[in-house]
Amino acid sequence: MRTVIECEIPYPDAVAIYEAIRPECVTAPSERSSITLVKVDPGLKLVIDAEDLVSARASINTWLRLVKIAEEMIDLLECEI
Repeated sequence: MRTVIECEIPYPDAVAIYEAIRPECVTAPSERSSITLVKVDPGLKLVIDAEDLVSARASINTWLRLVKIAEEMIDLLECEI
């Protein structure tokens, strides 16, 4: 089961988010799914391959949450500067 998610994120933030979550791709949280993270213009593309619907849902939730947290951290840091 393959899921492709494209996130439209402006250039400087997309690079920061990519670099922040890229290490997580090396050690996938599940043996039943894998992730490919690609920088695209404008934003990121996540390709999730999962063995079944349950692992696909869990992976989608995990990776979208990681992107959201990274975006929130960028916003927080920009507010403090």
